[in-house]
Amino acid sequence: MKTPCNKCGKTIGFFDRSYKIENEKLNIKYEGLCSDCNNVLKKGIEKLDDMYQWMMNNLKKNKDVQKNGLVSVEADLLILLAVEALFSVAPDYYQLDSPLNQTFIRAKESRGVDRQRDIVRIVHILLLYGFEANLKEQGLDTTRNFIAYMIQNEQFLEEVEVNCGVEEELIKANVFLSRRGLIIDTLDNPKLIYISIPSDLLVDYQVQSSEIINEVILKNVFYPWDRKKKVVLTLVSESVLFSVANAIDRFNQKTSKLQDKLKKDSLEYFNDRVVEDLEKIKPGEFIEAIHLDCLLLCIVKNLKSQKMFSMEALFDPKGTAIELLWAYYRQNLRNMGIDNNEKIVTYLLKNCLYAEGFNIKHGNKPSDKGWGFFTTKGYIIYFRRSRQVFFIYTETFPNPLYHPCNRVTYENKQYLQLIMNNGRSLGEEQRELDELIFYSDEPETITQMERFFERHNLYYQMETFLKKQKEVQRKREKYLQVQRIINHIFNDFGFLPYCIYDEWYVIQNELKKDDILLNKLIDTDAGLRKNYTLGQITYAPKIIEAFNRGAEAVQSSLNIVEDSVARAILWVAFKEAVTETLSQEWVRIAGEILDKDDNALSAFFKYVNLKNIEPDKVYFMGLFIYHLMDREILQADNFLENYEGAVRIFLECRRVIEEPQLAGDILPMDELLKEVFPEKKNESNL
Repeated sequence: MKTPCNKCGKTIGFFDRSYKIENEKLNIKYEGLCSDCNNVLKKGIEKLDDMYQWMMNNLKKNKDVQKNGLVSVEADLLILLAVEALFSVAPDYYQLDSPLNQTFIRAKESRGVDRQRDIVRIVHILLLYGFEANLKEQGLDTTRNFIAYMIQNEQFLEEVEVNCGVEEELIKANVFLSRRGLIIDTLDNPKLIYISIPSDLLVDYQVQSSEIINEVILKNVFYPWDRKKKVVLTLVSESVLFSVANAIDRFNQKTSKLQDKLKKDSLEYFNDRVVEDLEKIKPGEFIEAIHLDCLLLCIVKNLKSQKMFSMEALFDPKGTAIELLWAYYRQNLRNMGIDNNEKIVTYLLKNCLYAEGFNIKHGNKPSDKGWGFFTTKGYIIYFRRSRQVFFIYTETFPNPLYHPCNRVTYENKQYLQLIMNNGRSLGEEQRELDELIFYSDEPETITQMERFFERHNLYYQMETFLKKQKEVQRKREKYLQVQRIINHIFNDFGFLPYCIYDEWYVIQNELKKDDILLNKLIDTDAGLRKNYTLGQITYAPKIIEAFNRGAEAVQSSLNIVEDSVARAILWVAFKEAVTETLSQEWVRIAGEILDKDDNALSAFFKYVNLKNIEPDKVYFMGLFIYHLMDREILQADNFLENYEGAVRIFLECRRVIEEPQLAGDILPMDELLKEVFPEKKNESNL
């Protein structure tokens, strides 16, 4: 019995073999085929499988696929790779007698060539064959949905000119354009060019339309062999140009939406990691009540561990860290009085420090490279080689986290030593830590860290000093102990050294050197000046030595741990005592010559006219300046700041008295006082 071929209808001879092909995945089922149709179908299926293998080889090189698996690949990338595979494996796909066309399109002889329609059909079949799970995940497994999707998200351009030749030579080609890239199939000299577009790239383009030319310039899409050469499409008409421009606009809109979704998902994932760390550090505590420093420590820890975010985002007003704080920790910001991005950045720059590229030495272990993030209430330090994390946080501020901090010499190099009492390595048991030593080939890194540590060291020592000072003022026996030490210094060296500008200059300058607390307390605004050097310094070294011995006695008798705090307590009391004692000494020698309405100018007119002393003598001038300071006629509380202005007024007053004929040349009183003692602005370095 003669039977017709199920595909072509040709009668299969009595002695001819009948073939059977069944492939459920491709929806192909034939019970009886002639040998010709059987060969065509087999070749068509083989071509399709070759295209699938082509795609798989490319996808295996994709890092996202390696990390997240095939199911994570988006439809736009699969379509682009499928078209590349189609053009590479079966460039004759559109011809009616090609195996692919005969197997999957089954076009009639009367139908004309429609390359774009054939591309859509074959790509859909190919993706169903190898990537059906991806299509189902994205709702594109049905023919209707997939065709609509491709028409909206891809564009096929026939016989356009592209600048892919030597220099700017235009080459005629068919171009497949999508959100994820271009495939340029040159016509005269067949060549396939694949240009990838990253999933997060918004294509920047420019159109040029005139009676002569219609161009679309893809300003940030470049050829693989020349990262500076932009892709330029020269189109046949203005309508095609607008069609391409509209397509790129659609691609960019979709990219923007995907970016927003990815950013939101990433931010949620990132915040989940931050919350996990917060729950370890502050178990059971309301997140809204946690201090900003604690949040920042956890955020930085996760910024460093999540490669999707960069540390540059920490100080960026539009960066991840600040975006995260506004999204999830708005109340914590309000608790700190922060209501805009600029205030967050200001807080970060003023109270936090991120440093990297330094070496750390801890105990007897070999030195290790690392990074650190330091805040007012805690810090995190990461050792790269051992992957160990030191995470220390305290609720108090000021605190001794950065005290003491010392410059030390180790193996002929300068190091920064940070003493540690104890700390917790995140997720591990409590451990005792003695010290960390930092060094770097970049001195600026260590200098920046030292400044930060010293500043917070100053906060802590200043707080401790103020508490101890109140204690000394409240308890008579402690106050008297400090006064006895000061009186001993006066008895040994008298009052003269404090009336000589350069002696007092050297004393203050040496005491404030290498002591951050005294450096803050001994403050003369514009700085100490050697304007009145009279000769060799005699008293200063001895007084400095006596002061240091006195500070040791204060530290011992008052049970003060920090030597700098003891020196500060002695200095403040000593400075007050110098002013008060020398003012009393002036009254004892010269008497009370001032009235309550006197100012600096009238006071010096009286001083110049005194007969029972020698006004030109440095000693008497010094005593009188201290008396004016004690009476608050001179506003500054530092002798050195008052000295220059006082001498200026003294000389002016003496000139008026000694040369009355020139009295009219003297500056008006208010103007002279304003020039000599300008008003000071209240500023703080803290």
